[in-house]
Amino acid sequence: MSQPPHDPSGPASGGPGRRLPGRGGLPTAAATDPLGAGPRDQPRDQPQRPAAPSGPAVAPASAGPNPGAPVQTPLHGRSRAGLIAAVAAAALLFGGVGGYAGSQLADHSQSTGTGDTDGVEAIAAKALPSVVTIRISSSSGSPLGTGSGFVLRADGYIVTNNHVAAAGGSGSQLKVLFSDESEADAKLVGTSPTYDLAVLKVERTGLPALTLADSGQLKVGQSVIAVGAPLGLTGSVTTGIVSALNRPVVTGGDSTSGSSTGSSDQSYMNAIQTDAAINQGNSGGPLLDLQGRVVGVNSAIYSSRNGGSIGLGFAIPADQVRRTTDQLIRTGKAEYPVIGLDFDPNYTGTGVKVSRVVDGGPAAKAGIKEGDVINSIDGVATKDPKTYLVTLRSKDIGQTITVGYDRAGDQKSVTMQTAAGS
Repeated sequence: MSQPPHDPSGPASGGPGRRLPGRGGLPTAAATDPLGAGPRDQPRDQPQRPAAPSGPAVAPASAGPNPGAPVQTPLHGRSRAGLIAAVAAAALLFGGVGGYAGSQLADHSQSTGTGDTDGVEAIAAKALPSVVTIRISSSSGSPLGTGSGFVLRADGYIVTNNHVAAAGGSGSQLKVLFSDESEADAKLVGTSPTYDLAVLKVERTGLPALTLADSGQLKVGQSVIAVGAPLGLTGSVTTGIVSALNRPVVTGGDSTSGSSTGSSDQSYMNAIQTDAAINQGNSGGPLLDLQGRVVGVNSAIYSSRNGGSIGLGFAIPADQVRRTTDQLIRTGKAEYPVIGLDFDPNYTGTGVKVSRVVDGGPAAKAGIKEGDVINSIDGVATKDPKTYLVTLRSKDIGQTITVGYDRAGDQKSVTMQTAAGS
């Protein structure tokens, strides 16, 4: 019998180079559950509980050549598109690994970066030398696809998505293509499947780095610019606005049984939603403000079955990128905030029903008990396990948070400090 899903107080992220699940046939999301399930909230021997409509959440599968059929084609070099998940009439895609053939076709067809204003043109001209294309090959050198990234530090550190860096699995080769068409081998510094972020290192200095903005200052309606290599088309620039903030998005692999020693390839984003065109291959590239600062890392799109952009893109906020990349560079691994409890996957009401409280953890110290139903964190409703985890993981480790909960019909709230999980 599976153990209850974990908050998570134990390990939840894999080490560098970890495979996305099942490269031979990545799982598709269930068409009957268009929003998917939260991390480790559905043990495999338990029936699925439909998720509340709080944002898209699916498991990835590889894109195939037939846009009208379910997509389960493995991610090989001949694939024209990246990681995709079919969900009813729509799909949430990793913006991730574009086709290698598209990359070859586009090597000498770089976008001019022109926009609808001189401001966008100037920002594109300044940003393009800092945005890179990442080429993924198997351990034998066979091309698998491309993704995007950008220079974080002048001494060779580059940011991308975990699902880009890990797409080739253990032993894969990563090369970074710069805007001047020079290439450099990259080594993996560290990955965070939990936040879908990775840091690469190339042996170069004096690189033009982009600046991370304060994403907490973003406003809905603010203009933004996406830069990357959709379908391998290097140096592509698109514009749009911030469509929404704090959008809970869960992407990635299959859930685990939820024990304290379990792990998951699922990623949790308190995402920036944008209508700037993002397609497969854009993953890992920057979303910029009109000062040319990085406000987010493009990671996923909600799309029709053919895999094209329909104006629903999602980016990891820069504040989260800053925290996670700092950890990866310093220690090679990332931590995330926890409060030390398990929750009941079979609970069908609104909120998250506590099934176990970890002795000595933040929740225990604050007086949370088994049977309590958590329904908010810092005033944000946590109506299901997905929104609970996305909201919690957007916090800092050691941050004081207010947790609202119901105990036998009485609404209560307590404050506690988050602890570190990894």
